[in-house]
Amino acid sequence: MDCFGIVEEGRIQKSPAEIEIMKKAAFATEAGMKAGIEACAPGVSENDIGAAICEAMFRAGGEPPAVMPYVTSGPRSMIGHATWEGRTVQPGEHVFMEVGGCYRRYHTAMMRTVVLGELTPSMESAQRCMMEALKEVENAIRPGLTVSDADNIVRDIITSADHGGDLITRSGYSIGIAFPPSWDEGYILSLMQGDSRTLKEGMTFHIIPWVWGVDRDKTMGISDTIHVTADGCESFFTLAREFTTKTDTKLHAVESGDRAEESDDSEQDAAAG
Repeated sequence: MDCFGIVEEGRIQKSPAEIEIMKKAAFATEAGMKAGIEACAPGVSENDIGAAICEAMFRAGGEPPAVMPYVTSGPRSMIGHATWEGRTVQPGEHVFMEVGGCYRRYHTAMMRTVVLGELTPSMESAQRCMMEALKEVENAIRPGLTVSDADNIVRDIITSADHGGDLITRSGYSIGIAFPPSWDEGYILSLMQGDSRTLKEGMTFHIIPWVWGVDRDKTMGISDTIHVTADGCESFFTLAREFTTKTDTKLHAVESGDRAEESDDSEQDAAAG
C-alpha cells in the first residue's frame, strides 16, 4: 500500500512552536548572509566568502545545514546552485549567494547578490523585477490562494522584463525540517503552474524569483522565506533585499596590498629577530 503523503501533509503546515524554531534558523541565515556580503571583494576567493558565511551562521547559534551555502562568482554563477570552488573574485564581477541557516534541523533560506562595480541596465532590470515579484506575491499570499496562482504572479513579472534572463525553475517551495542532501520540502509542495492546491495558515515557503542568464552570463537572485498567517504572510527576515554594490574596489585592492606588505615586513622582522 502506498502511504506517501500521510506524514508529508503533517509537515507542510507548521505549528506555532515550529515557526518559533524557524525564526531561530532565520537568525543564523541572516547572520551568515550579512557576513558573506561583507566578505565579497575583488581578490578574495569564493572559499573566503563561504568560510565567512559558515562562521557567522554557527556563531549565531546555527547548526550544520542540509546543504552548505551556495557561493558563485562571475560566469560561474550560471551553474545556478554550486558551492565555492576556490575561484578568485575579479573587479567588476558579481557574487551570487544562497544561504540556508539551520536550527534543530529546521531551515530558512535566502538569496542575495553583490555587485563589485556598476550595475548594467540588465542588472538593474533584474533587480527591479525580483523586488517587484517578491512584493506582489507576498501581498497576494493568504490562505486560499492556489499554488499555481502564486507561481504565475512571480513568473509573469520575471519573464516580462528586459533583463535577458529567465526563471527556469519553480518560483518557490515548502521549507522546514530537513537533512542532507536538501533543505527543501519541494517534493511535497512547490509553487508551480498547474497545481490547484491552496495555501493554508502555517505553511512556510522559500520564494525564489531568481533570474538565470542576465546579460547572458550571470545568475542573480533575491529571495525570501515566509510563513502564511491567518490573513496574509510574514517574512522571517529583516535584511535589505536590494543588490549590494561595492564600487570602491580600487581602494580595497590598495588596502589589501598594504596588508600584504605589512605581513611581509612582519615576517622579515621576525626572521631578523
